[in-house]
Parts: sequence; C-alpha cells; structure tokens
Amino acid sequence: MKLLKARIKEFNEVITHQLDEDFTDWFKIRNTEPASTEQLHKLSSFFETEMPTALQTFYQQTGGIWNQSEDYHISIPSVFILLEELKTEQNFDKRYSMGLIDAIKHSWGNDRPEFNHISQTKIDYINTNYKCIGLYRYDWQLEEAFYIYFDDSHQFGLVRYHQDEFDELWDEHLTPMLTKTQADKPFEQLLIEILDCLEEGIVNDSDED
Repeated sequence: MKLLKARIKEFNEVITHQLDEDFTDWFKIRNTEPASTEQLHKLSSFFETEMPTALQTFYQQTGGIWNQSEDYHISIPSVFILLEELKTEQNFDKRYSMGLIDAIKHSWGNDRPEFNHISQTKIDYINTNYKCIGLYRYDWQLEEAFYIYFDDSHQFGLVRYHQDEFDELWDEHLTPMLTKTQADKPFEQLLIEILDCLEEGIVNDSDED
C-alpha cells in the first residue's frame, strides 16, 4: 500500500496548493479507522469468496477513504461502515450483499426498479462473481457513478452507471460480465488511476474558475 498512500498524500498536497482554502476540505481525501482482525473476519463471510490480499491490507492499514465533494467524489467505506450497512434492517440504508448489483442498488437507496426486468438468475450470477467495494463520481454529481469491483481472480475493474442510461449499463457493462470478467487491474493500480482522474478534473475546473 506504499504507492497508494503516497498518491493520496500527493493528491491532498495538490488540492491544498491548487484550490482556495474554502474548497480544500471539500475535495481532500480522508481516511477512516483501520479494521480490526475481528471486523475483517466478520466482513469476509459476507464476501462469500476469498478477499484479495491487497484489499485486506488496505482495510487493515488505511481503513477506508472518502471525500465530501459530490462531483469529484470517492468512497471506499470502512469495514465498520460496511458491517453496519449489512446488518441494518432499514431498507433505504441496507446493503443486501457485497455483490455488484446490490451495491449499485444500495447507492440509490435500493430504488432502481430497472433491475426488476432482469432475470434473477443473471442478477444472482453477477452478485456472486463480482464484489463491489466502493465508487467514485466524476463531474456528474449524484447522477452517475463508477463502481469499483473485483472478480474471483482478484483483479479489479470499474462499471459506469448514469441514472438515465440503464440500457447502457446492462448491455455494455453487465451483460459481457455474464460470460467473461472485464476486470483487468490490480487493486493499488486501479485506485491510483482513479485518483489521477479525480485530481485532473478538480484542477481543470479550478483553472477555469
């Protein structure tokens, strides 16, 4: 995790130097409390598959990461938060599994009726074979998100979903995953690429202002 930690530090330094002080806290990436061994053990049962070693290390050393911005936002919840969402009985807040489709629905308050038209067999397949750990947003505020997931080979990938483009989500992203994984990057590499993307967007918007 040394490269990722260094990139987060660099990201925050760029934001601090590039933006007015009033906006620094808005975009700055924060860490949550690292996971305990007990918490990690509890979460592993919800994954229903072996957790990637790099992800375990991230949870134990970093905990989770997030920032307050809606338009250039990243959120990889801590193990504590995930366990709370998995255990709650409130439908709006409940994370029904660590599966990718359940994670997409959870980020919309479990109110994405478009999935009702997809066969349960296909939904179960994607939830079983692809586990989601977080998301990021790029300049679309709450209308769009890129979901961060991993497969059985412990490779990581992204799935894009815009609220008005369900057909694109299903046809271009999820349907191909029914026959072949689209994940192709190690955990640390993918997160660094996401930070590169977010930093570029923030800095470009700042320059325009």
